[in-house]
Amino acid sequence: MTEENSGETPVHSPTWPGSVAVIGAAGLIGAGVVERLAMEAVTDTVYMTDLRDNVLHAHAIDIAEAQILGGNTRTKLVVGPPADGTPVDLVIVAASAPESPDGDRRDFLRANLKLLRLLLPDIQRLAGEHGAVMLLSNPVDVLAEALRQLSGISPDQLSGISPDRILGYSLNDSIRFRAAVARELGVSPERVAGLVLGEHGDGQVPLFSGLTLDGETLNLDSDQQTRVTTDITGWFSRWSALKPGRSSGWTTPLGVVQAVKAMATGEIHPATIWTGSVDSLPDSFISLPTRLEQGRMVPALGPISEAEKEGLTEAAKSVTAAAARAVQDFPGTQ
Repeated sequence: MTEENSGETPVHSPTWPGSVAVIGAAGLIGAGVVERLAMEAVTDTVYMTDLRDNVLHAHAIDIAEAQILGGNTRTKLVVGPPADGTPVDLVIVAASAPESPDGDRRDFLRANLKLLRLLLPDIQRLAGEHGAVMLLSNPVDVLAEALRQLSGISPDQLSGISPDRILGYSLNDSIRFRAAVARELGVSPERVAGLVLGEHGDGQVPLFSGLTLDGETLNLDSDQQTRVTTDITGWFSRWSALKPGRSSGWTTPLGVVQAVKAMATGEIHPATIWTGSVDSLPDSFISLPTRLEQGRMVPALGPISEAEKEGLTEAAKSVTAAAARAVQDFPGTQ
């Protein structure tokens, strides 16, 4: 499913990330990420930014008191960016336009592209020349590709963000895959391991070839695979039908922190990353197994089936086309 380390030691810092900036820290997802980073002491300092300064201060007070209750106060919470302008190790962009279940998805993309463009100078200043940037807003693959394009045309003439420092959060797709397989088999999802790669949404590619149950290879027949695929691709419509007016406020923060921990140790994990170093895939942003090496996201895609490889190729083409259409259709975001 993913390549092994081949005896090489991943290049990473045991103290990474020393500092994290969360943009959009007043919202459900952003505040949840800050809380998890602080409670698990993943970093020394978390910088919280948002237009709602009063909410940031309230969150900081509340989370700091929760740290005392949890017995771990190592992580310092700071409202605002670093006062001296020092870049951080990791910028997490949690800011997002509100998504209406009955709204137009094109309007949602338009709004998030506009927001990304407005935040770009802040993202570049916070990331500096070496920091990684993790996007949480959707459509995450299209926005990652847009960030690559837009970071080179900042009106402030700031240095661009190299594409191998950009990643998008995509772990939830794999969680839903495991849950669907567990429902199909009538077992606990903790016993199932598997990944979903490709494009977030209809272009996702579940790796049935890499499924395991209790650590042993799991082979589902074609009917089972069809039912599982229908289950996971129908997740968003089922969620939208609830009209909750919110996003995945618990799963995503926990998954983000797990991803950050994996990056810190050089562990392979799924994330939306640049495919430029993968010869067999078009130049784009899709979810792949990856690890952080010397501040760069490195693909770690191992053996997969031909059908899965074709699925990843189509996903990459789809994201590239969607990003091109978005930039063309919404020129105000440039």
